[in-house]
Amino acid sequence: MSRQEPGAKVRVIIAHEGLRDFMSLPPRPKSFLDASRRDWQFEVFTWLLRNTGGYTKFRDTALVLPTEEFFPDRGMKGHAGVAALFRRVREHAGMADWPCSVEPAREAAPATPEPDSIPVFRYQREGIEPISLVAQFARELARYLAASFDEPAPGGDSRHESAIEIASVFLGFGMFAANTAARTRDFQLSEGELAHALALFCLLRGLPADAADEHLNPHLRKHVRLASLDLEQHEMRFHKLRTLAAAPAGISERAPPARAG
Repeated sequence: MSRQEPGAKVRVIIAHEGLRDFMSLPPRPKSFLDASRRDWQFEVFTWLLRNTGGYTKFRDTALVLPTEEFFPDRGMKGHAGVAALFRRVREHAGMADWPCSVEPAREAAPATPEPDSIPVFRYQREGIEPISLVAQFARELARYLAASFDEPAPGGDSRHESAIEIASVFLGFGMFAANTAARTRDFQLSEGELAHALALFCLLRGLPADAADEHLNPHLRKHVRLASLDLEQHEMRFHKLRTLAAAPAGISERAPPARAG
């Protein structure tokens, strides 16, 4: 019988210890979205940061919630109440100085606006629901903002509307968008995709993943938590976003677009 080489037993023990350490590691969180949709959301945030003043400006963006802090105009009804709500959404989006107005929808289709006319955002008088109305206004303001960019949205025309929905989350209105998508079919993106965008916003902004939990639908809280666990594995992507400055030709500080005199 051959004699065992000195150290052979030690090598076996080391291999066994390494296997035990490996087996004790916590499992990696499952991907919340597939890689293509997750990567596209990162690309949209990159596009938005480049064209709105970079990460330095983004750090001033608030996570808007349905509280008196953000919407102090209580007790107002009818069009006056909607106009006050719209004014607050514009302020929180950083677009208070952008020329636009809000009016109730008309039965007849409105005439085609002139190229340099002030945008008019319309709403349905019947069944006004504040959360959905804020989500609608935020999306239309995001559309107005994106129209000022020289750079097209990632994904081309087929994904432009979805990029606008991500832009409304970028402006701080992710809770409103996700809750609305969970109850209606007003958004192209699913509630899960919007919850993922909200988690991305919170992590990039340095906010806890549960920052909006009190106001989210219960199942959306789980979506945001799982999306956050997945996104935390992509710190290098966040590092790149945090180093972004405004594009040379971008619209910095969300300045109102120039109009013909």
